[in-house]
Amino acid sequence: MGGSTLLYPLNIDLTGRRIVVVGGGMVAERKVHGILAADATADILVIAPEATAGLHALAEAGRITWRRECYAYGMLRGAFLVYAATDAREVNAVAAAEAEGIGALVNVIDDAARSDFQVPASMRRGDLLLTVSTGGDSPALARAIRMELEQFYPPSFEMWLDYVAVLRAEMREALPTSRERTAFWRSAVRDDILSMVRDGELEKAEAELRHAALNIRAQS
Repeated sequence: MGGSTLLYPLNIDLTGRRIVVVGGGMVAERKVHGILAADATADILVIAPEATAGLHALAEAGRITWRRECYAYGMLRGAFLVYAATDAREVNAVAAAEAEGIGALVNVIDDAARSDFQVPASMRRGDLLLTVSTGGDSPALARAIRMELEQFYPPSFEMWLDYVAVLRAEMREALPTSRERTAFWRSAVRDDILSMVRDGELEKAEAELRHAALNIRAQS
């Protein structure tokens, strides 16, 4: 049996929030890239005397702020999220204690029990975000499932969401009743429609949906 703590899934808007990453190694870099993928406007501060080439490049490009010194208590002021991602457990513990003291949420890479949150394996296709978590019991399994999802939902689904946004606006006018709109959206997730999207046949899928809308309207 896995751990008894059940995690509550929650998507957080990081716009304008300060995220502090303590550490400059590959783990820290992965955390930073994950944050930037979710919200490129997040205010990211990396605290580390040395950093990977990837973090150095992000700092040079102005996408993150790099404070080139060892972390010391008091450096987390104003943080919303904190990642304690050094290879020194004692440093991570001090960072976690400070985060707790200022009311920031903290993720400690070497101490799940001390962490307020975990970052699940994720797959993003534009606004489509799918996440997988095993509660820390098997990160490898979470990654394997994420890779399967990447194959099942290729990049064409990102473009399809743009089509769907246009159709949604149009169907509010074309299908005035909730019953009609419910029938339409059931059509939108038919296996044949999703197969067309998966194969990149977006215009064909759109035509099929518009035809379905006409049939729904005619039957009302």
